[in-house]
Amino acid sequence: MSEEQLIQTPGVFGETGNFLLERELGRGGMGGVYMGRDKMLDRPVAVKVMLKEYGSDAEFVEKFKREAQAAARLIHPNIAQVYSYGIADGMPYIAMELVAGGSLDQVMKNAGGATDIPRVMKICEQVAQALRCAADQGLVHGDVKPENVLLDSNGNAKLVDFGLAAMQKDTDEVWGTPYYIAPEKVKKEPVDYRADMYSLGGTLYHALTGVAPFEGDDANAVVRRRFEAPPAAPSSIRADISPQIDALVLKMLALNPADRFPSFEALLEEFRRVMASGLTTVKASPLERPGGRKIVMKGRKRFKVKTSAEGGGESPREREDVSAPPPEEEGGSVLGKVLGAIGITVAAIALIAGGLVWYVVADKKAKEAAKQAECELKTNKAREAIAGFRKSALQFADNCDIRAAKILKTCQDPTDKLKQKLSGKFDPAVLARLKPGPSSVLLAAIALTNGTAEVSAGTNAVASADAKSAPAAKVKTVAVAVPASKIPKFRAPTEDEADPASPEHKTYLEEKEKWEKEQLAKIAVEAAGKQAAAAQESSGDAPAEDAKSSAFEAAMKGIIETAIRETGTLWERAYGCQAAAIRIRHKVTKLVEKIDAFKGEGKDREETLKLVADFSNTVKGEYEEIKASDDVTTLEKGDSFIKSKGSKAVEQTANNLIRAAKEEERRQIAAEKARREKERLERLEKEKRETMARDSERIKEKFEALIAAGVFRQLDWKGAMRQLNAVKDDFKYAESQVEADVYIRKVKMMATVQEVFIANCKGYQFRKGKGLVGFKIADISEKEIKLLKPDGKNTVKMNWVKFYKDFHGGLNELINKFIQGGKNVSKMQDGKRLSLMPWADAMMGAALTMQIICSDNPTAAQRAEQIAKAAVKELPDYLARAKLIFPDIKFEAVEE
Repeated sequence: MSEEQLIQTPGVFGETGNFLLERELGRGGMGGVYMGRDKMLDRPVAVKVMLKEYGSDAEFVEKFKREAQAAARLIHPNIAQVYSYGIADGMPYIAMELVAGGSLDQVMKNAGGATDIPRVMKICEQVAQALRCAADQGLVHGDVKPENVLLDSNGNAKLVDFGLAAMQKDTDEVWGTPYYIAPEKVKKEPVDYRADMYSLGGTLYHALTGVAPFEGDDANAVVRRRFEAPPAAPSSIRADISPQIDALVLKMLALNPADRFPSFEALLEEFRRVMASGLTTVKASPLERPGGRKIVMKGRKRFKVKTSAEGGGESPREREDVSAPPPEEEGGSVLGKVLGAIGITVAAIALIAGGLVWYVVADKKAKEAAKQAECELKTNKAREAIAGFRKSALQFADNCDIRAAKILKTCQDPTDKLKQKLSGKFDPAVLARLKPGPSSVLLAAIALTNGTAEVSAGTNAVASADAKSAPAAKVKTVAVAVPASKIPKFRAPTEDEADPASPEHKTYLEEKEKWEKEQLAKIAVEAAGKQAAAAQESSGDAPAEDAKSSAFEAAMKGIIETAIRETGTLWERAYGCQAAAIRIRHKVTKLVEKIDAFKGEGKDREETLKLVADFSNTVKGEYEEIKASDDVTTLEKGDSFIKSKGSKAVEQTANNLIRAAKEEERRQIAAEKARREKERLERLEKEKRETMARDSERIKEKFEALIAAGVFRQLDWKGAMRQLNAVKDDFKYAESQVEADVYIRKVKMMATVQEVFIANCKGYQFRKGKGLVGFKIADISEKEIKLLKPDGKNTVKMNWVKFYKDFHGGLNELINKFIQGGKNVSKMQDGKRLSLMPWADAMMGAALTMQIICSDNPTAAQRAEQIAKAAVKELPDYLARAKLIFPDIKFEAVEE
């Protein structure tokens, strides 16, 4: 694992430890992403973990939680599903769907600027579908880029990291990827779904061409380029990109948000059109790059190793040595033969004598070696015995600690049970006495071992009975610390005692250590007594949870005092057992230190053997002495007493107390039940009011956001109602849904105006209004208006968005004729006449059209108020609904 890694892998993670993290997938500026498995649901997950510095920021955590909740509501095949949210080890995290097919960024790197155009277009079209789903619910992704577009095993896109770009802590910092960030975000202007559309355009541009739409020496330079000039057409970089793709990408990358596609619906429609008929031009060779250069892949050069057989060489083993001299002939004189025999005899005698000497020396060495080997073997066995005693002593101390912990738990359980039964029936100060503070014996034992009186003995202090090694003295709820400066000074050493090499110095140090321990224990006992008295006095000042009558307290006094004595006896024994375990641990620690300090090296093997053997016997004796000590006896007797008597006595006392208090408890239960029910109803009512207030603000903000985004100017009634209904569906209370219906009704009213025009305006000739006088409506549909020019021959087509935007006078003329003057005359698309109530709704829609869509006209607001008041004047019963639609208009004059 890298030292920089946030979390060790493999490892367990999560608030409940339910995620098994296998390895790190990636790292960013805010945290890391890990591949893992949800142990509870047995499914693969990706866990995104944020840095601890973000977990300590309450504002960030709340915002991160809200973004995670919003992202979790996005259910779409092209969005990686968010499963859960939490905080573990101070680090916020989300668990999400694991997408194992790589990313668009990896596809781009592998393709090297020659990505498959249909594949890239399909991936980005799927991302656009995901962003449409998010936009419909009012959620902006904020950081669309190739790294955040993952691919599943079938190659389908999965968009991740919704809302994380908004998580930055520094609000003065522009957060986003320089290559793809929208201009309005750089200028810190309000952003909407069109910022995501721009980032997707930059991603598509980069994926198709292999280069980003804007380049620069640094991030600031890259960002500035988008304000200096539009990007080059993709086809100028890659020849096989069609003009239709150029137009699509450059419109997505328009500097002004209003010049981009008006909605993701419109963008997707263009995607489908381009992918159907305008995907590519003449396809370039896959090995050609822009500029006419070819990429030539050279083959790997091969080398042939020539063997000796192939080269005709001769094997060295086949060569013969022909240069040896010929052997001598036999023969010679008699004298030579005699002298030779004598020499041989003398050599034989010398050889035998030498052999005898060698044998004697070798035998001596062999015996010495055997002796040394035996010493070595015995020494090793003695050392092994010492190591065995060390291990056994530590195991014995561990067992004593575990036994002491079990004793504490055996004592703690009935005490807790008794406190639980009596809670609310007795003064807390009285119940606190059921468990006394640590005894002087325990304090002295801790002072002996730690050098400070730091005591552990409480409900949460009891070590688990299953613990393998956990000294009971280390579990803490009560702590009394005695600084070393408070210990009285021991006498100064004499001249001989000050000499480190003298025996007197060793004796002096032992006396000093004993003195300091005695003083420490004394001070610790006094401090614990004062602390316990202060705690009792403090708890005695606290009022009882429920005041009891004097008669009831008097009746219970004798029984509660008996319970205090019973539990006091239990805890005295338990503290004694804990003190015994601490002393045993101290003795074992001293023995282990002594063993670890022992070197056991003599001048030779025999001396080493004697040293090690003697030390082994000493260790064995001290270990046996520990096992036979009074502390072990204390531990065993205390364990037996608490098991046989303690819990039973406490249980009997508890039963007596409960029987005596039962009548009082019945009365309290009824009162408590009524109080809780009242609090519950008040809490629910408060929560309802707060939720409704938030709901009201949310639906209002959504409606205003639709206005700001120009949705109504695009006459996208269905899209607006879909987004408002998405917010409404999240409302819990009917009252909030009714308020949401008001805003949805506003959209329907504005849509009604257009419906009335479509049903009634065919054949109408404009008499007023700049630019349309004399024009006649030859045909009209949901898509467009076909106008016959004043010459009566030529026609011109105009879409509704342009009509509403550029011809306010003509719009007002149609409203006067077919809405305001169309009561019981004009009809709807279904053929029904405009009766009084639908007419009033249409009037309100016309007023809203003037107020919202024609807001850039200085007279529109006044005209809107006139239309709304005219409807109320004609239909007084409509007043209540009119006030809901136009809360800012004063209808008092109309009512009069």
